[in-house]
Amino acid sequence: MAVEPAKVKQLREKTGLPMMECKRALEAVDGEVEKAYEELRKAGLKAQEKLAGRTANEGRIGASVGGDGKVGVLVALRCETEPVAKNDEFQKLLGQIVEAVARDNPKDKAAVEGLTLASGQTVKDGVTDLVNHIRENISLGGFERFESEAVAQYVHFDNKKAAMVALKGGSASDPAVAEAGKQIGMHIVFSKPLSLSRESLDSAVVEKEREIKLAAAQNDPKNAKKPAEILAKIIEGQMEKFVSSQCLLEQPFVRNDKQTVAEFAKSAGLTIEEFTYIATDAE
Repeated sequence: MAVEPAKVKQLREKTGLPMMECKRALEAVDGEVEKAYEELRKAGLKAQEKLAGRTANEGRIGASVGGDGKVGVLVALRCETEPVAKNDEFQKLLGQIVEAVARDNPKDKAAVEGLTLASGQTVKDGVTDLVNHIRENISLGGFERFESEAVAQYVHFDNKKAAMVALKGGSASDPAVAEAGKQIGMHIVFSKPLSLSRESLDSAVVEKEREIKLAAAQNDPKNAKKPAEILAKIIEGQMEKFVSSQCLLEQPFVRNDKQTVAEFAKSAGLTIEEFTYIATDAE
């Protein structure tokens, strides 16, 4: 059947897809715009499935800190190529996701996907529509929402990696607190600690590292004649350095390696309660 040009134009404005694709979709459903839109969205889901296996290590980090400096959000939205990451629609969707996470405080990625955006869509549908339009693998990456006395962030210049810290002992409205928090965030982006303290370090990570170090020591000919108790002390010394290197509070501060991150925070009158590191190339 012949399709009215006005309906093709309406569907194109609604989807951003090429005119001929909109025309074909309308022809398949007897010219019903909403039904054609639904079918195109279903096709978008199929495209999303086909594209899902393609590497998506590009993208952007969306970041916000509430006006009172007590609520902060980081969200990674991933794509395949840098031009798509710069796309206005991509960045608009990311901004809306950040707003929704700040508003509703979702607990996991599935909950994020179910959030309602300013557009009225869910996050999941918003991503699907963008995939349908751009035809590139686009997916939600990591996210975090902190609420504390003060929340500070550092977003790297490439907008592909960022850190956020929850602080106690000051207000984010204080420039000194904001700057100290930003510097701690910068340290996190460059040092990528695994935990805040040794108490919170995953015991499985520690035991795996101990296993590797013990095997390496036992296979080293230089240790062939060393008593077991001496070898054990060597391993313990190595493990102490490993644990210290993975805990944010114990790491030498990148801006001044004569003090630890905990000491730097204390000098600013602050206590670090929690932190996160998020990048577009990691979950």
